[in-house]
Amino acid sequence: MVLEQLHSDRITERNLAAVFYTRAKGLAEHPAIKYKDKKEPYRDMSWREFSRLVRETALGLMTLGLKPDEKAAIFSSTTHWWVAADLATISNGAVSVPIYPTSSASDIKYIVDNSQARIIFVQNEALLKKLLAVKDELNIHKIVVFHLPEGIKSGEDLAEKHNQPRGLITDVESLRKLGGSLDTAHLKILEDRMKGTSFDSIATIIYTSGTTGVPKGVPLTHGNIISVLEDIRPILPIDENDVYLSYLPLSHVFERICGEFYWLARGGTCAFAEGIETMARNMAECDPSMILVVPRVLDRIYAKVKAGIEGASGKKKALIEWALTVGEEMVDRQAEKRAVGPILLLKHLIADKLALSKLREKIGPNLRLVVSGGAPATKETLRFFNSIGISTLEGYGLTETAAPSNVNLVSCVRMGTVGPCLPSLSQKIAEDGEILVKGPSIFKGYYKNEEATREAFDGEWFRTGDIGEFDEMGYLRITDRKKDLIVNSAGKNIAPQKIEAILKTVPTVAQAVVFGDKQKHLVALLTLEEQAAMDLGRELNLDFNSYFDLSKHPDFVSHLRKEIAARSRTLADYEQVKRFTILASDLSVEAGELTATLKIKRNVVAKNYQDIIESMYRHEESSDNKVAVR
Repeated sequence: MVLEQLHSDRITERNLAAVFYTRAKGLAEHPAIKYKDKKEPYRDMSWREFSRLVRETALGLMTLGLKPDEKAAIFSSTTHWWVAADLATISNGAVSVPIYPTSSASDIKYIVDNSQARIIFVQNEALLKKLLAVKDELNIHKIVVFHLPEGIKSGEDLAEKHNQPRGLITDVESLRKLGGSLDTAHLKILEDRMKGTSFDSIATIIYTSGTTGVPKGVPLTHGNIISVLEDIRPILPIDENDVYLSYLPLSHVFERICGEFYWLARGGTCAFAEGIETMARNMAECDPSMILVVPRVLDRIYAKVKAGIEGASGKKKALIEWALTVGEEMVDRQAEKRAVGPILLLKHLIADKLALSKLREKIGPNLRLVVSGGAPATKETLRFFNSIGISTLEGYGLTETAAPSNVNLVSCVRMGTVGPCLPSLSQKIAEDGEILVKGPSIFKGYYKNEEATREAFDGEWFRTGDIGEFDEMGYLRITDRKKDLIVNSAGKNIAPQKIEAILKTVPTVAQAVVFGDKQKHLVALLTLEEQAAMDLGRELNLDFNSYFDLSKHPDFVSHLRKEIAARSRTLADYEQVKRFTILASDLSVEAGELTATLKIKRNVVAKNYQDIIESMYRHEESSDNKVAVR
């Protein structure tokens, strides 16, 4: 099969393992992955080499006793070994179960116990310790470690170090070598297992991180996932020439489907970042053409570029601002499907040559496609990226929908929406505003949880739990989570996410959480981008010694209050924030205030800052706002 055919053909394989091996056979010596071993430069591994690694790991799992339909959990941050373990499990007709590396002990115990996973892949010694803390309450047969600690040569040595039974722990290289030593009879068994894995077989059980309650297991079949891969093929155009940078958690459905499986289906090279904190450096090293992001990462990139623009000389700054205006006009014309005339085309050519191309160069010379998901993105950031010529598409989906149910189109990006419904799905708005969806990518029900399954469906329609509406072009606009709606003391329904999105357009504001249930008016907790706030303080000629001093400075707080008021003019009076408190530190996953995908756990934030929220209402007659220290 020639390369040109590989990325244009529809998926005909019955399962994801077959999709992978077919792709690997066709691309052969083409680079499949870029990865780092410790602090060394990036290394390449070809599709042929990577498929051999997966196959040998799969055979090794067979020797450990893994059978079709059984579960193997993966407790690790994003790495090429994560993908290898996933594909090796699926190759056996078995089911992979991701566990977030930030999971609490109770969540680890619940997921392993609920899924009955007996084989657990673990990234390193730090995560091994978290697993061993609950091991005695679980039925674990074998632990496979990706990276042995310094000075430890084998899994047996590691087991001895942690006073564990001999044979409980092995390392992935030993498992792979064991698999590579097996004869053709074992390979035939593996091939038969793949052939026996159908469209309707479960590929993975992903436990929702959830903003409330215990995790719920979402079984996704090979058919669920392949349906999405087919739907997004014309929407996210990539091929074997693209480089994709993977850094978001593979434990989350967004990175798993649109990252791992879509890359495997379409070809190209996947570069694995060392971590989210090294993403900028890794982008420079790998020069990707596509990335998936959560909005906060996108906002940080934008803030950095915007700071550079603000610091430019008068003429240069004026040129950039003119070029961005031209770029914005192009994006607006495309969004409204209006013709682009010759004068605008000429202006855009000039703007691109003189300024827009240089802005793209700063972000990533070859970056052409960005997909944002997991939370609402700010219109200002999306408009900037699209205006400079990097197609930045906001999408929407849930674990239960096998990731995206909606994605904006490259040819028509409508800011403030998550795009039209995918071709194979049907979508409608219920009487109470809830978004309902049905189709081949929708899961059939929660794992071992019939009650939650009944609550999740209205007949054949899945209840997303989100409130939304369609615009005049059929693009979906998410207005809030159904359970997050605030009902004030006057009985008005208020969507906090809409207001929080406006607050985050205020320069320096990083996070915003709005409260006001059963109250006369709204209040908000804010966190700030520290460096941006310090820079603003200097621009305002304020006298301060530290970020903490600045955040308490009356003139700085007054400036924020004015910015919030200016941006809230489109809101009804009852939707406007009357008081706010600046928190001394960001909301975090560790404090339980964010999910692993950085969604706000509103109930946890409310509990953690109950005294501060209540004090804002106690002092409602005062116009002073304040800073809170955690």
